[in-house]
Amino acid sequence: MATEAPLVPRHARWSLPADYQTDVSIPELPLFVAARSHALAEPEKAAVIDRTRNQSFTYLELLNDVASFKAQIEQYLPSSQTEEPRVAFLTPSGYDYVVIQWAIWAAGAISVPLCTSHPLPELQYTISDSDPSLIILHPSFSRLEAGLREQAPTIPLITITPFSQTPSHTTTLPRFTTGFPLSRGALIIYTSGTTSRPKGCVTTHETITFQAQCLVEAWKYSRNDHLIHVLPLHHIHGIINGLTATLLSGGTVEMHAKFDAKTVWDRWTERGSTMFMAVPTVYSRLIDYFDSSIRGTDSESAARQGANALRLVVSGSAALPVSVKQKFDQITGHVLLERYGMTEIGMGLSCGLEREKRIDGSVGWPLPGVQVRLTDPETSGVITTSGDELSGNIEIKGPSLLAEYFRQPKATAEAFTQDGWFKTGDVAKRDASGAYFIQGRESVDIIKSGGYKISALEVERKILGNVVLGDVVREVVVVGVADAEWGQRVAAIVTLRNQGHEIDLKTFRAPLKEDMAPYKIPSILKVVDAIERNAMGKVNKKQILKQYFE
Repeated sequence: MATEAPLVPRHARWSLPADYQTDVSIPELPLFVAARSHALAEPEKAAVIDRTRNQSFTYLELLNDVASFKAQIEQYLPSSQTEEPRVAFLTPSGYDYVVIQWAIWAAGAISVPLCTSHPLPELQYTISDSDPSLIILHPSFSRLEAGLREQAPTIPLITITPFSQTPSHTTTLPRFTTGFPLSRGALIIYTSGTTSRPKGCVTTHETITFQAQCLVEAWKYSRNDHLIHVLPLHHIHGIINGLTATLLSGGTVEMHAKFDAKTVWDRWTERGSTMFMAVPTVYSRLIDYFDSSIRGTDSESAARQGANALRLVVSGSAALPVSVKQKFDQITGHVLLERYGMTEIGMGLSCGLEREKRIDGSVGWPLPGVQVRLTDPETSGVITTSGDELSGNIEIKGPSLLAEYFRQPKATAEAFTQDGWFKTGDVAKRDASGAYFIQGRESVDIIKSGGYKISALEVERKILGNVVLGDVVREVVVVGVADAEWGQRVAAIVTLRNQGHEIDLKTFRAPLKEDMAPYKIPSILKVVDAIERNAMGKVNKKQILKQYFE
């Protein structure tokens, strides 16, 4: 039975148990100081709109809830610490998530957000690896309590009471105290595990503040911004780009528990929002919904105008097919802003806000304060020139980098060069303007066939952008299959827009001969019903190879 912590007593919102003596306060960390400024400047402004409950919460309410909950969870944290304690939590996207994460930070602990869509064994792995001092469970996930307790029988587990709106007479801020060093650990996000076992990436308060602030500068967030947030909140994209940067700048985050194409189009049509961020598969679904349910109806004009009124629309976390980018532009008048980042580095590269600085297939230029370089995969020498055929390994340096992989000193050391650059494992080309074009991960996306190095991502883009195949193929994954003669052969796994149709290899290859060199055209084709992706739209290509070619 979970310990029912009296987090939000119904009769007195801010009170704690009578026998618990402590100050309800909050440390002066940059994010909290910014929130205090926003609360004082616009006391009635919404910080978070929780669409699941249709409730709105101000910055004042948020800070008070954080201070109250911080005092509560401090009871469970060790008094003597050789390292920062971790607190793992499982809660849907919404106001409760923000309060819990901020309260963990306020208590000086490291936040470990758990993925709401992961099956129990993956949650148990994260719990086991992060070794938390406390597990916090939202009541909507009570079905997982027994399994989590089985994995960690000695770790306290509390089930929260969801936070409610503040009575109108609550107008005072909590007491602020001197903050602790920003070098203290703040967040552990686990890698997606698409190429290896997930590792816990530890970032500090200094790092997450920098990651958010450099985006605020580059993408011009402000108090006028209103983000419709549909991204998962166990990845850097949703936590930093969406949630933290918007709240740091004083905007409003409208949080939805999951993505629904109709809901997003309805909200765009209603106006009011200024930003939207998603992965390429979400934009594909938005296009499909527009074509099937809006195009040709009385609501088409309002939907187009509402989407066009957005200030910023960003795509990331996976490669964006040019065909999706072009179709979205035709519908909304927006050229999706592409950027490049990963759990270990935050965001490293971004196309510009200006339309002309959004180049097809490019993720743009280094963000403010981030250093980027390409190195030769054979010699490790720094590449200083540019060109279509010249590619190299992407390496990143700057304040955005992770502090370490949690309790993995060997993996941490191996991830950095001797001069302190992080080795991303991705390969890119760079044009004369300094814009970068991602070729894919060295381990799975660079196919070596007959002496050539082929970018799987480039082949995928060509297939989806082909004038013939673009109307036939819905999704494609390109991999290299081991071959005694060629080293590897280029293979395409596809789903079709109309599953009643059929396509053979000869018919598939023919239209591609106009788009790419013969050695890049897939010589193996598999048509499947579905391609499995994780919460961020990524495909595990090692699993694809094992599933279809072993």
